[in-house]
Amino acid sequence: MAYCVIRTDNLSGTHQCADLVSVRFYDGNGDMADIENGVIVELKGYETGEREVQKAVAATSSSDLTGCAIVAGVELMYDERLRDLDQFINKAGRAARGYLLRRGNTFSVTKEGFVGQTVPEVGDTVGVGTGGKLDKSGSDLGKCIAIETAGKYTYYVIQIGNIDVASL
Repeated sequence: MAYCVIRTDNLSGTHQCADLVSVRFYDGNGDMADIENGVIVELKGYETGEREVQKAVAATSSSDLTGCAIVAGVELMYDERLRDLDQFINKAGRAARGYLLRRGNTFSVTKEGFVGQTVPEVGDTVGVGTGGKLDKSGSDLGKCIAIETAGKYTYYVIQIGNIDVASL
């Protein structure tokens, strides 16, 4: 099974550490679960007894995007049989890296990052869909500004749209 591959092209968390978060993903039943890179998650506060790791659930189209992040865990695979980035998934129970969503930032994902692998064309808007994946028919997150091929992967470059910084 191929998983989503993400590029953190111009996400502010790359240079602004305050825009990085550590998350542990929980499914709809409240159990820790695997999570692909490229999924938009809603932050639900710090886990009990934690000062670093926040509880995260899959964002929905009605989530307040100022309290969301995009998962982009470090692709470190201990199984030497796994060699390609599309074989990586953030395992249940392990903390993963997330980038807070900021207006004007850009990131790129492969087709696996979209609901049903239905990809946008350049200029199409995208939103948050089922399971926190990007939805070509949505409009609340941003728009596709380019489609690029690098090596064996085709990336859909998304520029984040009208998201204001949350007031703390």
